[in-house]
Amino acid sequence: MWIQDALAIARADLARIARYVERRERFLDALDWSMLSDAQARQSAMLDELLAEDLAEGQNYVDWLVERMTTHLTVPGALRFAPHPRPWHAEWITLAD
Repeated sequence: MWIQDALAIARADLARIARYVERRERFLDALDWSMLSDAQARQSAMLDELLAEDLAEGQNYVDWLVERMTTHLTVPGALRFAPHPRPWHAEWITLAD
């Protein structure tokens, strides 16, 4: 795979996660947190951490690809970063079955 293609994929994935985080923050701001169970609040916090890690790892990957462009033209493939589903989400069970 051409490194420019992998870079475009990684940047698109990062932009998708950033948009997801923005929409999610607006949604969470509108929630009545007193109505959520402790488990739901904990899952929300866990997802916040995972999304922050995905953004950080994705940016590191983009930086690595940019550095690699000076010496290489291709990479074996592209890493993908997606904001969901996570194992505790209903979509995970549907997709895994």
